[in-house]
Amino acid sequence: MSLKNEVAAVLRALRHVHGAGYAHLSDHAARRTIGELERASTGVTLDKLASVAQTLGFDLPTFVVLCDSLQRGVEPEQVIGSTASQIEAFRAAGGIDLMQSEISDGAIVKRPRGKPRDHQAVAEIRRLKAEGRNQSEAARELGIPRSTVQTHWHD
Repeated sequence: MSLKNEVAAVLRALRHVHGAGYAHLSDHAARRTIGELERASTGVTLDKLASVAQTLGFDLPTFVVLCDSLQRGVEPEQVIGSTASQIEAFRAAGGIDLMQSEISDGAIVKRPRGKPRDHQAVAEIRRLKAEGRNQSEAARELGIPRSTVQTHWHD
């Protein structure tokens, strides 16, 4: 999903509403980037978009909501309502706490190499072990490879 055209349209409208010409932008790189974005000739990272929005005195989440509403053909308020619902569902599923636990002292928490651990599967393996099942029975009941059960059996 590309938002190049929407980013271009929002940038143009934002600069028009704020009366911000290119001369207003002190950083040459920002002027060049904004020019490319307004022509929809380049994509943009969130970091760069945040920088451009800040340069123009605009809020990144608002900028993204406007781009999304333009692409979907709905009012920005509908996007905000949908976003609020998704955030609430994410919160109810424990996502906010999980997300916050992934950052420590402003840096991403390092995790061990390899495939991320499926904590639910590990909990189920422990439960079946406590019930007296053997590894083969646990693997069959959970529908996972016996090697996975074996890996977590003695944790």
